[in-house]
Amino acid sequence: MLDKYCGGIYKVYKIFVLLKQVPKSQTLQIDKDSGTLIRKNIENIINTDDLNGLELGLTIKEKYGGEVTAMTMGPPQAKAALREALAMGVDHAVLICDPQFAYSDTLQTTLVLKEAFNKIQEYDIIITGRETSDSSTGQVPFQLSEALDVPLITDIFNFELKNNIFECQRNFGHESQNITVRLPVLLRIGKHFNEPRHIPLLGIKKAFEKKIEIFDYRLFNCPSYLDGSKKSPTQVVSIEKFYPRRKNEFLNGTITDKTQKIIEIMKEHGIERIWTGK
Repeated sequence: MLDKYCGGIYKVYKIFVLLKQVPKSQTLQIDKDSGTLIRKNIENIINTDDLNGLELGLTIKEKYGGEVTAMTMGPPQAKAALREALAMGVDHAVLICDPQFAYSDTLQTTLVLKEAFNKIQEYDIIITGRETSDSSTGQVPFQLSEALDVPLITDIFNFELKNNIFECQRNFGHESQNITVRLPVLLRIGKHFNEPRHIPLLGIKKAFEKKIEIFDYRLFNCPSYLDGSKKSPTQVVSIEKFYPRRKNEFLNGTITDKTQKIIEIMKEHGIERIWTGK
């Protein structure tokens, strides 16, 4: 452990990586009655962005010292995702699991995560992916930042950790920004930020020797608002398959005639105004 000496004490950075087990895209199915994803008896994987988050957490640990904890909220089979994270090299794993949390939308998920971190109390860096492949909302990082009152930084491409200060550069549109914040901080990472490491064979062995800690409904003293099936404001009313319909139109005539026809079509749909501002 490369603990950093800071202000008279040894600083051990507490790094938490939030990940989600998602259905592999080729096996994705939806329950027509509930409108929710079917997660049993299908192939599940760690969400792609979250692998980049795990790599960042392990990189920070190797460079600055600390402990990395992988955390996920899901059904019991989500332990497989945590075992994979342990095999990559994280130190601890936490599964937030209870029937009461089933069918939670992003807001309910955020409220449960808030309770989890209030229980943990000590955390320096929380890392999330940009979005999940099974919902693609990208809302949880922003909501959790507000819930915990912790600054959120997105799209970083360079960073440095000095004692309790996190310095980084991030892309913001066409600009590059230099940001300095005091820990704790929440980082949202995309799939192009780094290259996740391969899992060593020894890592697989060690992963099954470690214990996965379970956070359930009783641990949070049963607050009434933590009820995914009844308190989630997002409700699936109906589902249907969407088939895009396109109209093919062949243009005849000279190049001039075709160009003029294309301009007319663009004007009809407002595309010319978008391009020219007129």
